[in-house]
Amino acid sequence: MNKIIINGEDIKIENNDGIEIIALEASKFLNVQSVKIKVLKDTDIVIYANNVDIKLDFYFNVLKGVKVKVYEYKHDGDYKFQYKYYLEENSFLNVEKLNDGKDIREMNLINLNGENAEVKCNLKTISKVNEKYNFLVYHNAKNTVSNILNNGVNILNGVLEFNVSGFVSNGVTGCDINQSARIINMTDNTCVIKPNLFIDEEDVIANHSALIGTFSEDEIFYLMSRGISKKDAENLLIKGFLLNGVTYHKKVLKDIINKYWR
Repeated sequence: MNKIIINGEDIKIENNDGIEIIALEASKFLNVQSVKIKVLKDTDIVIYANNVDIKLDFYFNVLKGVKVKVYEYKHDGDYKFQYKYYLEENSFLNVEKLNDGKDIREMNLINLNGENAEVKCNLKTISKVNEKYNFLVYHNAKNTVSNILNNGVNILNGVLEFNVSGFVSNGVTGCDINQSARIINMTDNTCVIKPNLFIDEEDVIANHSALIGTFSEDEIFYLMSRGISKKDAENLLIKGFLLNGVTYHKKVLKDIINKYWR
């Protein structure tokens, strides 16, 4: 298990197993630090960020036939992160993102460069101020697969936005593109989901779904009729919504939910 721990402006790397990793300090002209990761064999990577004060770019190069799982947790702080993923032939990338920050701006550029490359991204967030996420997924080779799932709960002064775009050029056949985004908006603020498919090829399977709303009154009433308070009912519904698909940070996510709905 590889770990990248970012605390304030410090970046610490532990258990360098199956990866080559370089952390570069910010230049004089651009106040952006970089972490470059080449994944050489099947492995897992945990990224923990706490109260980060820097702009940070991540570069992931997943080599041919390699499978990697990335588990990320952002806590507190204001984040301006950019991720660039490059997947070679027959590689697989599974990313789980859990965010409990303040102001978050995130850009994800995913390049499926080799045939049969596959990416799965599962993002969970509780938005309290301003959060904006962009995903640009480029199917640059045949028979590539992308599954992008974004789920968020918007509370307090939160404004949450998901933008997801998938690209397939003519002649890049056999691709499978899936986008799913849902926001539970518990405020009067405006949230946005923009699902986009830019496809210039007929031999492609492409699906997208987007939903912004709240829990239904019937769901809340049903639980309250069983003697559960409204706050506890919301706690249960939000756990059911956000915990779906989470593996590594499941206990952390439960604790976060309990912090806001207890």
